[in-house]
Amino acid sequence: MFTSLDLLVLVFIILAGVMLLSIGLMFLIKNKTTKKVCFYIVSGLALYMAYIGIRIGLVAGFPVQVVLGLLVGITAVGSFVLERVFKNKDKVFLITQISSSLALVLGILTAFII
Repeated sequence: MFTSLDLLVLVFIILAGVMLLSIGLMFLIKNKTTKKVCFYIVSGLALYMAYIGIRIGLVAGFPVQVVLGLLVGITAVGSFVLERVFKNKDKVFLITQISSSLALVLGILTAFII
């Protein structure tokens, strides 16, 4: 029988695995469409982690966690908008990949560690 803490650890392990897989595939695969799909997955996960961080921060009364969650969300949306505005620029796409990856890592740290 799983307790609440066991389920939280299981969710963290699954999200961390998906995070590592999507970030790794985004930087290692050479196919552009697969890179973009992995980028969208990373951006979506970063938004989800921002939502979790904001929700936990609001319920528990942690203003620093709410601010970090908002920062993660703004970074994820900003990287998505930059990617859509500059569609065929490789350097801008690399910048958006890096910023989205950093937002996801900060989001998972905000939601589960901090």
